[in-house]
Parts: sequence; structure tokens; C-alpha cells
Amino acid sequence: MYKTFIQFFLILLTICKVQVLANEIVPLDLSTPRATMNYYLKNMKAYKLGNNLGLEYAIKTFDGSYLPESVREVKLKDYAQTLITVLDRIEYIDVKKIPKKPNTDIWYYRKSKVHVDGDDHQVEISLQKFERDEKIVWLFTEETTKSLYHYDLSLRGKQTAKDVVYSKSIKDRLKEYLPPWTFHQRFLLLNIHWILLIIITLISFVFDRIVRHYIAVKAISILKKRNISFTEKQQNRLTAPFGIVTFVYIFKTLCTWIDLPTDALVLIIKACDIIFAVAMIMILNELLTVICLYLEDKARDTENKFDDIIVPLVRKTARFFIFAVGIIFIGDALELDMKSILAGMGIGGIAFALAAKDTISNLFGSFTVLFDNPFTIGDWVKINDDIEGIVEEVGMRSTRIRTFYNSVLSVPNGTLINANIDNLGRRRYRRFNTNLGIDYATPPEKIENFCESIRQIIIAHPFTRKDNFQVYFNGMGASSLNILVYMFWEVPSWDDELHEKHKFLLDILKVARKHGINFAFPTQTLHVQKDPGVTYSPEEVNFEMSKQVAKSLENERWHAPNRSSIDRLK
Repeated sequence: MYKTFIQFFLILLTICKVQVLANEIVPLDLSTPRATMNYYLKNMKAYKLGNNLGLEYAIKTFDGSYLPESVREVKLKDYAQTLITVLDRIEYIDVKKIPKKPNTDIWYYRKSKVHVDGDDHQVEISLQKFERDEKIVWLFTEETTKSLYHYDLSLRGKQTAKDVVYSKSIKDRLKEYLPPWTFHQRFLLLNIHWILLIIITLISFVFDRIVRHYIAVKAISILKKRNISFTEKQQNRLTAPFGIVTFVYIFKTLCTWIDLPTDALVLIIKACDIIFAVAMIMILNELLTVICLYLEDKARDTENKFDDIIVPLVRKTARFFIFAVGIIFIGDALELDMKSILAGMGIGGIAFALAAKDTISNLFGSFTVLFDNPFTIGDWVKINDDIEGIVEEVGMRSTRIRTFYNSVLSVPNGTLINANIDNLGRRRYRRFNTNLGIDYATPPEKIENFCESIRQIIIAHPFTRKDNFQVYFNGMGASSLNILVYMFWEVPSWDDELHEKHKFLLDILKVARKHGINFAFPTQTLHVQKDPGVTYSPEEVNFEMSKQVAKSLENERWHAPNRSSIDRLK
């Protein structure tokens, strides 16, 4: 109940304050010199009494069309405050004496010469008739704002006129206590401006270092929790842009408070906006790097290699957009007409598309690789039977393949859309096909035992396919009896395949030694005979005898030479 009462009281107090302040603000009327001066004086009086809205309304009485848009509001507020200081020292203004309908388009409140720093300067306070939104309005002229600097210096030290409301502005009070030499001009600016710029620079530098240290501590603690290591150089690259943004923001904000000349303020604001845009590009780029490092670390922990492709692709795409948006902001800071530039790019879009059709094709090719996923990082691929190697990186324009000559081959992604891609890295089984040549003097029984031993090695091996292999006496070559070994490895990579093949071939050599098998090699035997040679006894053609010979071998032949292997599979 007590809290509710307090809240109601505060709301009521706020409403009353708003009502009081509203009564101090007069309706907008710029139709005559008298109305414009009255509107300006009433609002500045409200501002001097603590209503900041008064200053916001008072600047409507100035012609600011000649000022750059980036500093227009700031400079008009400075002019409004300086003008009221000048008027308060001249006299108490009776607005009834100001004409409603002057005979000319310019009405002069004051026009004279003042003596400042040994020179005479022409000054004036005038109102000019303008046409705005089909209405006639009277506004303080550009010559008035240009005269305020010398007018203010000429009246410095003079007391405020009688019956004038005394300003409560801290800025105005500080000016009264500053020595005269601070308002002397040196190197385009007043001495007080140089002093304040040095102070502002030091303040901005202090906040720069504080933010850098804070960001560094926070970043290191967060990255350590994510198991991401950062070098000191990478840490500086991450924290420096945050410090630059802080420095520029504070420096720019404080510079708008010290009544700098228009040209100097425009130059400072443009420089700050450009540096701010560049620093924001650096911040987003470094944050993107940190995020991608974290995602790459997570991708390495997953079995799905799709992440290994999408993370670099997202990094490059996001970086492109960051720099593109940054260039737009830099152009805006330079007050370039970015809308017209972008519209011009739209008009030339057709010509650009025709000129960059290969680039667009490569871009769509990268999306095809991303979503169709014909291969991943680390896969052994063969493209169109003429490109073979290991996939290292998939980019926006091309895919980089490390060939077996250790060279890097860039394949445009556009060619991958219609290419024949043989992904050897995704084979579930890797075929091994060879012929073992043994000596012609090897007895048939040894050949049977040797083949069966090889079958048992395949069955017992942990990384071979057990349901599809062949080991048979397969041919009689020019210098050897050939045994076919046809089998498959169930391994994930070529390195594992070589490793297991190495052990398998060593096992075959050991088995051959135990069975007394000699491997043959190409030889030629030259027989030199002095006798007539081998003679054959005459024999008649007798098919019945041939059948009896073949039948006699039925009991000797091993009808199921792979019987033990079949039993092992069962």
C-alpha cells in the first residue's frame, strides 16, 4: 500500500511538472519579426529556468539551411545560447517595440562595428523573411550567427541588463570566470578550445584503456571456459576496436559541448564517424572470428563433417556483408549520396550480372555443395576422372583440393554443379585385388592348404569384410601359378587401409614360409640337349580311357576347397 501511494505521488508530481513546463513554452509563431523574437526570448527564458525543451524550440527561429546536417542541431544550440548571452548584455528587449510588418525583407535589431583584438568587425543581429512550406516565416540570418563570435567578445565583462533572467547554465557561469587570454585565437581556434581539446583527449584515452582492460579480462575468462586459446596479439586485436569506439564516442560527444567553430566541428565529427565505422567493422570482424573459432572447435568434436564446410562458408559470407555494410556507413559519414549510388548499382545490375555470371554461378555452386553435400572436408574425391585429391576447403567461389603431388588445385564451384564426383572417401569398403605367383613346382596339396590359410587370415582379421572374399588358384602364368586374392577392407581412411594391408601381406609371407611355398618371379630356362630329346610312345584316340582317368581323380579332388571358410562364416 505504501509503495503504491509513493508511485502515485511521483506520477502526479511528474504530471504537474510537465504542465508547468508546458505553460512556459509559447506556441510556435514565426510570422513576423515581433513573433519570432518573442518566441525565441520566451523559450530561452524557459531554458534558463531549467526547461531544456526551451532550447530545442528556440533553435527553430534560426536559418540553419547553410549548415551541414551533421552539425546543424549542435551549432544552432550554440548560436541560440550565445545570442541570448549577447542580448542579455545589450538591454532588456521590449518586444512591443519590434515591428510586425517591416517594409523590407530583412529587419535589423542591431548593426554596428565592434573593436576586438585590435581590429574592427562588422556585426549585426537581423531577421529575414523566408518561405517555408508555403508559409512566410522570419528567421535569424546567417550573418547574425557569424557575428555572434565577435559580438560576444566585445561584450565580455559587461553585466547582464536589468530585469533580465539570469542564466543558470553551467557553461555560461564558467565563461564568466575564465581569463581574457583564453578567448584569444591561436591556430584557427581559441586558446580555451585547445585547452579543452587536450583535456577531452586525455579523458577519452583514460576511458579507452579502461574499456580495453575490462573487455580483455572478460574475453579471456569467457574464452577459457570455451577451451579457446588466445595469444596476446589476438587479444589486442579483439580489444583495440572496443577502446577506439569508446575513445571516439566520448571525444565526439564532448567536442559538441565546447562551442567549436562550425568548420572545425564538422571536420571532427566526420573524422570521428569514419573512425567509428571502421572500428565497428573491426569489432564485428573480430567477434565473428571468435564465434567461428568456437564453432570450429565444436565441429571437430562431431562426427558429421557437414559442420566443417558450413562454418568457413558462414564466416566468409558474414565477413563480406560486414565489410559491405561498413562501406555504406563510411560513405554516409562522408556525406556521400549512398541512395543514389545504390540506385545506380541497381540500374547497372543487369550489366553487372552479365559480367559476373561466372561469379554468380560459383556462388550457387557453393550453395549446391553446402546443401547437397557431395563431399566434406578431408574426403578423397575424383572429379570428372581428371581431378583427384583431398578436399581442404570449400569457399564462396571455389573448392580447394590437395592433390597427391601436394599441390593445391582450385576448382570453381560452378563446375561442380554438373560434374561427376566420385567420393572415394565415403566408401564403406575398400577393395583389394591381387594375384600371388608361386613356383610351378608347388604340389597341389600345398596350394590347397596355402589358399585355405589365407582365407582363415581374412576371416580372423578385424577390419575385413567377411561375407564377400575370394581366394582361389586362378591361373597358370608364363612363370608362375597365380592365386587370386579378392577382398574388401572396412576402414575409414586410406591411411588405415595401407596400415591393414601392410599387416595382411606380412601375414601371407609368414604363412607361405610355414607351408614351404616359394613365390615365383619371371624366369627363362634354356635347355641344351645332345640327345634327340623326349620321345613319346604312339597313342590312339580313346575317349573311354580319358573318362576313366578323369573319374579316377574324383576321389582325390577336394570338392569343397573353401569348406572351412564357409563353416567359419556360419
